[in-house]
Amino acid sequence: MYYFLFFALLKNSMEKKSDEIDLFKLFLRGVNIFRDNFWLIVSFFVIGTSLGVANYFVSRKVFENRMIISSGILTKSYGKLLAAKINKHLGESHDAALAKDLNIPLEVVEDIAHVKIEDVSELDQAKESDRFIITVETFDQKDLPEIQKGFVHYFENNEYVRIRVEQNKNFLKQVVDKIDSEIKDMENLKSRISNGEFFQNAKGNVSFDPTVVNTKILDLTKEKINLQNQFILANSVQVIEGFTPFETPSKPKLSVSLVAGAGIGLVFVAFVIAFKSIRTIFRMADAAKQNP
Repeated sequence: MYYFLFFALLKNSMEKKSDEIDLFKLFLRGVNIFRDNFWLIVSFFVIGTSLGVANYFVSRKVFENRMIISSGILTKSYGKLLAAKINKHLGESHDAALAKDLNIPLEVVEDIAHVKIEDVSELDQAKESDRFIITVETFDQKDLPEIQKGFVHYFENNEYVRIRVEQNKNFLKQVVDKIDSEIKDMENLKSRISNGEFFQNAKGNVSFDPTVVNTKILDLTKEKINLQNQFILANSVQVIEGFTPFETPSKPKLSVSLVAGAGIGLVFVAFVIAFKSIRTIFRMADAAKQNP
């Protein structure tokens, strides 16, 4: 049994040594290939990097800008559907249709590359769920004011949104009218208490604190003002922070262009080296046939 174990260990050791020799030969072969094609590799690397730099300066610059809006009508899912519709128009070059939807000039639409809508609550759970971030990629930032107006117009004039805004306004108006009626009744009661008519008609058979009326009138007035403010802000979209232009474009990035160009150069040189190696193998095979 010990003999078998000894031979097994010896065999395993020889296999490991053989693997190490093969790896060393492979390493030496790689070093030789690199040495023989050093200037070729350097040339393609420089050419690829130069092409990457040229592509960076020639490519059309894309700027990313954000706008924050507040909307009690717009939902996360519906906002994404609206953004998908805009991007579909952009992808299919339906610039005229998009210009009509946004109510902006056609040349402004041509400067829009992509649109994204995010619910703020997706980014920060502590913030309001009715606030949205609209991210737009543009080719020219001078059109940002027009694009901002276009998005607000697009959201506010959507049929689904318009109906919900009108319903909300009608509800608020009815509640305010009802509170107005309640305040008038309370003011009338206050007047009757002040001139003694209320207690005279009650003939002293009621226990009532007159200050309760003042408190109730004050509470109703506060509620009325709050609802009136909601009515003023009942439109579907309020801009919290508009688009801000930046000097640095988001695309393309110089670092990415350099890496991509250098990578393409190295891929090409790998094909050239592989082609040279195949040609060498065929030549050696032909020479072996001619000189058996």
